[in-house]
Amino acid sequence: MRRLATICGLATWLVWPAAHAAPVTFQVDLQPYLAAGYFDAATDRLELRGDFNGWAADGYPLQATGSVAAQAVTVDLPPGPVAYKFVIRRGAGAVVWEDHIANRRWTVPVTGGAIPPVYFDDMAPAPGAPAPLIGADLSHVPRLESLGATYRQNGQYAPLLALVRSSGFNLVRLRLWHTPAEPWQGLDATVAYAHRVQDAGLDLMLDLHYSDTWADPGHQTVPSAWSGVPLPALADSVATYTRQVMARFQAEGLTLKYIQLGNEIGSGFLWDSGRIGWPGSAWDTPEQWAGFTSLLQAAVTAVRESAPAGAGPEIVLHVAEGGDNARCRWFFDGVTTAGIDFNVIGLSFYPWWHGTLWDLETNLRDLGSRYGKAVVVAETAYPWSLEAADTTANFVTDSTPLLAGYPATPQCQLDFLRDLRRVVETAGGLGVIYWEPAYVPVSTGPGSPYENLTLFDFGGCALPGLLFGLSLGR
Repeated sequence: MRRLATICGLATWLVWPAAHAAPVTFQVDLQPYLAAGYFDAATDRLELRGDFNGWAADGYPLQATGSVAAQAVTVDLPPGPVAYKFVIRRGAGAVVWEDHIANRRWTVPVTGGAIPPVYFDDMAPAPGAPAPLIGADLSHVPRLESLGATYRQNGQYAPLLALVRSSGFNLVRLRLWHTPAEPWQGLDATVAYAHRVQDAGLDLMLDLHYSDTWADPGHQTVPSAWSGVPLPALADSVATYTRQVMARFQAEGLTLKYIQLGNEIGSGFLWDSGRIGWPGSAWDTPEQWAGFTSLLQAAVTAVRESAPAGAGPEIVLHVAEGGDNARCRWFFDGVTTAGIDFNVIGLSFYPWWHGTLWDLETNLRDLGSRYGKAVVVAETAYPWSLEAADTTANFVTDSTPLLAGYPATPQCQLDFLRDLRRVVETAGGLGVIYWEPAYVPVSTGPGSPYENLTLFDFGGCALPGLLFGLSLGR
């Protein structure tokens, strides 16, 4: 501090010493993050950042004090108020802030001292909390196995279902097509594989596409058996078919934990009778909404009436736009206004199409509280490579915009999935389902456009990302 003074008739500056800096110890407990699998002590680093260093990226790294869970760092600071947060830096550079809380604040006394320990992101332990849903859509697997696909972990061959279960997965999602050109996604094949899934100790989610082929935001084709059927008869067909599917699963002794009615139905399903569109489009009319909700209600009623009393599956309504809150609110406002009875909001989240993790988190928090529903990421994936093993064009290439801090490497695929889990679970979501993690290329079959998005390498050997459901920090 300087002050202008007059000494012996001369103006001069008097200099007082700066405020004395004293040691301040910041402490954080990582145990809940370790227990959840959000922090990997082998690859991740914890840092302290604050206004005392301009929130600089080269924040103070914390050192273990007796264990990885209890971390502390001491910094010399002058007396006065400080703002700070703890940050996790992933191995490839992705940064995880304590984004669920405001800046932490403390007033440094003249003598310094130790700030009481806190939990990272204020995530206190939750004894007895239900295990998060860690799922995989494995619908392609029976066909791939028929073509010779095999899977390994640490060099050892293993049945795929046993392998995914030992890697932390607890649910398998299977899609069902009405009358597919090939049998693989038909009812008989799906039931046969569902037996294997249930026998392996995994829960079942059934995804009814209400189509003979892929149903997604760009394709919602009515099954050929229902082509040209007017709306009232189409609703009857939906109800009858849904009851038949429910009856078949029950007769086979198969228990559905979840049933998904339609796939990515943000623009409706069973086009054109059940087609809806974003405001301003020709499909956003009261008549189109009435057609869509009448078809959806027929499916919901069939499930409720067919399910054993008190033991029916939870109904999932699934839209693609996981990072688009306005689009999701438009859809679920319409569905709830129509009185549709469902249990779970399902979202797809592929970041090159659906935004950032922050976009997803904002959407999750809003949807869960707004509609009072559980929320699940029903589909996701991330590349482990940008290379190709066959001549089939891949969905994700070197021109695809990936998330900053998550390049296409095996380790960063795992980092992304752990951070996705962290976002979903801390926002109150049920969990995450990875789409077709075993869709590896096989030399005797058609090419795979998905080969670099799997959780296995081109030869079927498990990648680190397969373990994203486990607690890796212990």
